[in-house]
Amino acid sequence: MLYPSDLFQIDLAQLLRWNLPVPRYTSYPPAPQFYPVEEVLLRQKISLFDQTHKPLSLYVHIPFCKTMCLFCGCSVILNRSSDRQERYFAHLLREIERVAEQFTQKRGVSQLHLGGGTPTSLTAAQFERLMGHFHAYFAINADAEIAIEVDPRTVHEDGGIKLALLHSLGFNRISFGVQDLDPIVQEAVRRRQSEEMTVSTYWKARDLGFQSINIDLIYGLPLQTTTSFANTVDKLIALKPDRIALYSYAQVPWLKAHQKAIPEKTLPSTEEKLRIYVDARERFIQSGYVPIGMDHFSLHSDTLADAYGKGMLTRNFQGYSIQRADDMIGFGVTAIGFLEGAFFQNQKTLEAYGDLIDKGALPLYRGFVLTDEDVKRKFVIQNLMCRFQLDKREFFSRFAIDFDTHFAASQKTLDHLEQQGLIEQTAEKVIPTPLGRLFIRIVASAFDAYYHSGHGSAAV
Repeated sequence: MLYPSDLFQIDLAQLLRWNLPVPRYTSYPPAPQFYPVEEVLLRQKISLFDQTHKPLSLYVHIPFCKTMCLFCGCSVILNRSSDRQERYFAHLLREIERVAEQFTQKRGVSQLHLGGGTPTSLTAAQFERLMGHFHAYFAINADAEIAIEVDPRTVHEDGGIKLALLHSLGFNRISFGVQDLDPIVQEAVRRRQSEEMTVSTYWKARDLGFQSINIDLIYGLPLQTTTSFANTVDKLIALKPDRIALYSYAQVPWLKAHQKAIPEKTLPSTEEKLRIYVDARERFIQSGYVPIGMDHFSLHSDTLADAYGKGMLTRNFQGYSIQRADDMIGFGVTAIGFLEGAFFQNQKTLEAYGDLIDKGALPLYRGFVLTDEDVKRKFVIQNLMCRFQLDKREFFSRFAIDFDTHFAASQKTLDHLEQQGLIEQTAEKVIPTPLGRLFIRIVASAFDAYYHSGHGSAAV
């Protein structure tokens, strides 16, 4: 359902109180819980899935970037060598072949997503070979969502030739990385992307007829202010993208060493960062965008808002998306997939990834097989994160277990969240309030066994 009460007065003190380091719940259990697993397990899960008629989602990771944006927290490899990219690309095609050969027939694909890094660093010939490979080894559904993350800097200078190619190859949803239009902020994070470049690329994509266009923004970057970011927000609202992702910048130089180049003194204070967010959120909602959780906004006409209203959202490592398949295979270095109740992640370095491909193996690094208890908690957390409510009767219907009895240990936390105005509890449901939907990760964490055992992580 859609919530008309999402535009409400947000108390800065409330934001400060609930500005806590909890997982993002792009998976449950979160990725830091993953552990080494054997290739035979992945092959077994593929075999199990092969016996079903379920749809499949595919993710491809292209890690390369020519320059490093200082804010970046992604799995990125700096590269300006076409030979290095071609070697990786050849390994990627062989991985696709090797996985597809595990199936007894071409599997139907309902979603395909290219992320990075900079997926648009691929050449036109590489894009054609990649999509040809997918069509050769999988059955891409006629109505499949085929999406890609686009750095406008990589598709601007050719006058839109690469964008036109993507559209001709079947890509129907694109996401532009913008972060901030202010040149002062861009210089501070070493992402030089002019407003003219962003705007002209956006309109080229509109003219080509892409079904949905996303724009990614980040708040909390160095030298940002509420006023400067409001200017960026207003200019982008005028473009009317279908979706907007508004992510919080995380300064974690102990994990991402390049962030050490950002002086702490240039970052907005916690109070200013939250003001930037609150102001941007209000501007988006007043301009007709539906807020989904804390970081996604969608026009009512977009399929994401429609899926939100119908309770058909999912959340994965790409954020919120439409739920078209429960199972996903990840291709490429660091890529994560989920098959038949288990997560699998590929090797994290080009060398380890390529070495295993050359040896005829699948490039597996680690994974996680969900226990029965994990499955129950994943169900609860996914419902809260994606449907913004929890129906205890549905839990009983699915697991034949009384919800209140099974989660008795969480009741004290739930009562506290209710007293603080984040949820409402009835005999049949747990319902986040407007404030609770804003901090849905806090509500979801009440059911995270790893977080409460002290082994959780806010990083993923």
